[in-house]
Amino acid sequence: MKSSFRVSGKSVVAVSALTSAFALVLSGLSITPASAALGTAPVTLTIQHETTGDRPELEWHAVAAAFVKLHPNVTIKYSPITNEAKGGTNLQVITSDGTPDIVLLPLNSNVYTQVVKGKGMVPLDGIFAADNTVKRIGPPAAALKQADGHYYATPHSVVYYNVLWTNPDAIKKAGAKAPANGHFASVAQLIAFSKACNKAGYAGLAIGGKTNFQASWMFDSMMPSAVTKKALNNYINSYKPDVAITANWTDPGIIKTLDALGAIAKGGVYQNGYLGMDLDQATAYFTAGKSCMLLGGTWMPGGAFKTETDKGAMKFTPGFAVLPGVVAGSKATLTPYYGDAYGVPVKSKNQEWALELLRFFISDTGQKIGSVDAAGNLPVVNTVKASSDPKVTPQAVQDVLAFVATDGAQSGWTSEVPGAYGQTFLNPLIQKLQEGGTTSAAIAAAQQAKLMDVRKNGL
Repeated sequence: MKSSFRVSGKSVVAVSALTSAFALVLSGLSITPASAALGTAPVTLTIQHETTGDRPELEWHAVAAAFVKLHPNVTIKYSPITNEAKGGTNLQVITSDGTPDIVLLPLNSNVYTQVVKGKGMVPLDGIFAADNTVKRIGPPAAALKQADGHYYATPHSVVYYNVLWTNPDAIKKAGAKAPANGHFASVAQLIAFSKACNKAGYAGLAIGGKTNFQASWMFDSMMPSAVTKKALNNYINSYKPDVAITANWTDPGIIKTLDALGAIAKGGVYQNGYLGMDLDQATAYFTAGKSCMLLGGTWMPGGAFKTETDKGAMKFTPGFAVLPGVVAGSKATLTPYYGDAYGVPVKSKNQEWALELLRFFISDTGQKIGSVDAAGNLPVVNTVKASSDPKVTPQAVQDVLAFVATDGAQSGWTSEVPGAYGQTFLNPLIQKLQEGGTTSAAIAAAQQAKLMDVRKNGL
């Protein structure tokens, strides 16, 4: 879902070179829906999508099939990209002459920051206005509007991460005590739970320790339980020079959150060798019945869990829980993510058709065909409802939605801020904390210094 990137000087030059090309497409494509320029000549569109284990891409294939029925002159091909690459080396792909016509853009990644800064994406203003897309997406659409007043990417679904998927069979065999209300009351309770699992031969919680996002996922869930809502809002926005700093990264709530993450790692909660595992490996570990829990999200029941269940490798029906709060009496939350989005690069060879396909993709029809019916995901627009059919939207996902409806959810800091300032910077520091190679105070000081640098010099 999330990934990181360290941009090179060469990449920045490549992105900057796109400014003149951007000027050629801005006036027409940001105002008029692409359908005005369509013809009947044969055209081939290439779509970039993320690979997830051995699971086939369902959403785009379903939408593409419906689109081709409407436009039989169109042929659609696919360009798979890994989770790690989509927020990393994908910058070079997007800015190359061979870029796909529609590309995947994690909105909190440095790839998105740099490609927008370099004027490398076609504005979507025209297709957004034609279908009232901003209103249909609702409040999350506010983050899509860039400083220049344009929209360059559209999300396609909502997912919740920081879900602790549970293995009820393993928990029962271990005699571990899972929280009845779904919330671990404290870090100590989570550690005690995991120790019971360890004694029975199971890991407490499987995570992808070497990923460039899972360490900071937990920060997203637990930090809001240790700071005020006012402070959280300032942490999300204070990287902008025109927003006054009222909450510092060296404040007690941040230190307590980092201390909690360090204690969880030190307490033996995770599987052996977790620092060398990616999320797919951690997921396989869980589905094989080797851990009591897995740190994951709502895309898993209809994806890896279904695949492994169908193969006979996953022999239990998962439940779920939530990470502990940091301060006594507080609760951590599940975290919504709107940030994997799609856009059209200015170097696309078929911009008008790509815009028309993207417009269909985010339409109510496209959302129902792709996000809901094909992928079993939660639609990003408020004009389409999630399916209540467990064959479409898995029961486990519906259970999470019911939980959120009563317990609420909180947007994560790393999902809201640019990756170069947030996840890309913080995640390696938390990984180092997990290894015992740094302290909470050192991380807090480094993040505060990063804040001041970004305010002064930009991203």
